[in-house]
Amino acid sequence: MPVSEAQKKASKKYFDNNYKQVKLSMPIKEAEMLEEYCKKHDCSKAGFIREAIQEKIERES
Repeated sequence: MPVSEAQKKASKKYFDNNYKQVKLSMPIKEAEMLEEYCKKHDCSKAGFIREAIQEKIERES
């Protein structure tokens, strides 16, 4: 079933109010290591990065 225009608008509004995109650049070798790790452990790159950030913040607080 196609998504209605109202649903698209509501989803965009929710995203805009609750998320902020962060651009990340890294050396190719590091990016490849991240991709391999995520494939092996069946996780998303974004999820892994968010988790790593949270762990570091908790560890240093």
